[in-house]
Amino acid sequence: MSIRADTRDQILQAALALAQENSGLTMAEIAARAGLSRQAVYLHFHDRTALLVAMVLYADEARNLTAKFAAIARAPSARAAVAALVSFMAADNPGAWPVERIFESLRQDDAVVEAAWQDRLAAGLETCRAIAQRFQKEGALARHLSPDAAADLLWSLTSQRLWEELVMGRGWDAERYRSHVTYLAVGALTH
Repeated sequence: MSIRADTRDQILQAALALAQENSGLTMAEIAARAGLSRQAVYLHFHDRTALLVAMVLYADEARNLTAKFAAIARAPSARAAVAALVSFMAADNPGAWPVERIFESLRQDDAVVEAAWQDRLAAGLETCRAIAQRFQKEGALARHLSPDAAADLLWSLTSQRLWEELVMGRGWDAERYRSHVTYLAVGALTH
């Protein structure tokens, strides 16, 4: 890895650490955490938005999301895929939540952040769409639901927002969240 790539990773690691600590995310704070000058940070990221978008992508890569979603897709049945998706959310959301919260607060006023947010949401929706189509192929999809409606419903039931309400707001532990949301999602999508 080049010195430039090492420095970029150092900046992204510093930003991610600050985000997970619910600390400030100014360019100066990120530079200080990384042990670099603000100028060095600006050499890698032209503004805070570019850095934050890169930080989210870096966090996704560090959490190995591609492999985790591939494992969900390989589940032996649609029901097993729902269980795997909800289990993934139960395990992943605590670490992802601080970063998601930052993105949520910035996206209303920043078109670049909003576009990156929508890309991330689209990827999750595609996973839900694939599961809904599996339910249909297995003959288990509720008759009143189209695959698109089922995907939307599953996407909502496995959203960060629902997790936040139940776990952060109501104090549910990961196991309670996992078991009840899996039961709810499977029941909502099947006949």
